Amino acid sequence: MRTGFSPGWGLFFLIIVWFCWGFSYPATKITLRGFDVWTSRLIIMATGGFLLLCLAKLTNEQIRVPRNDWQDLILAAIFNMTIFQLGMTFGVHFFNAGRTVVIVYTMPLWAMLFAWILLKEIPTRKRLCGLGLGILGLFFLMAQDFTELPSAYLGAACTLLGAVSFGLGTVWMKRRNWSNNATVLAGWQLVLGSIPVIPFWFFFGEKTNWNELTLDIWGSFIFLIVIANVLAYFSWFRVLSIFPASISGLGTLAVPIVGLLASFMILGEVIGWREVIALILIVAALFLTLSQRQRD
Repeated sequence: MRTGFSPGWGLFFLIIVWFCWGFSYPATKITLRGFDVWTSRLIIMATGGFLLLCLAKLTNEQIRVPRNDWQDLILAAIFNMTIFQLGMTFGVHFFNAGRTVVIVYTMPLWAMLFAWILLKEIPTRKRLCGLGLGILGLFFLMAQDFTELPSAYLGAACTLLGAVSFGLGTVWMKRRNWSNNATVLAGWQLVLGSIPVIPFWFFFGEKTNWNELTLDIWGSFIFLIVIANVLAYFSWFRVLSIFPASISGLGTLAVPIVGLLASFMILGEVIGWREVIALILIVAALFLTLSQRQRD
């Protein structure tokens, strides 16, 4: 993957990702008031991918993918888009937005493990300490009573599957030197990732009452396409091109904090003492992880 960006730019793109994806969880909850899971994800992924490819074309990027890259690109699309986005959306549907974002961002654990196995990226002590603090922070957020949500465990299982898939997809993108620009890769992954959703949408999708969609549902739906997918993936694949996979994964540990705060502000979800402790632990994990980026 071609990149001319410095680690400073990598951090800038990472901060964009924090806010785009953090606010996407309450936006998803609002969107599901008017759309079912299959319809919303099919439209969001396909439209977001098309817009990213149009953006690449407008900036004179080569959107044709070399034949040798297609196999890895298709697999990355399934891991990063199909499984992850569906798992996350079902998590928000069965769970709540704040808790779903917490489970999703166990992703760095899986990314570090897959990077160790597939890329032979041996984690340093600093990264292991950062990982430990981050996972401990996530534990504090998850150690709550889920009995008020009858499908909570189903939602948690779907979300965890998405998190593992996202971690594998993050590492899979690092397995080769891509010929295309990151915008092109993100666009193709969204388009390719939407294709397996089509048969599920055909059999299980529900009729959308377009005339009954309110402004907040439309606003959230458009946000998920333009901000949470186009802008976020535009930035995320640049993060992957700058940092090692394990650092890229750990760097996303700020997203659950943004997601929790966004869910509190937009949906009125409660933030308790566990969330405060988790915030301290995750910020410490980010400091340990990103302070080492210059050495890599």
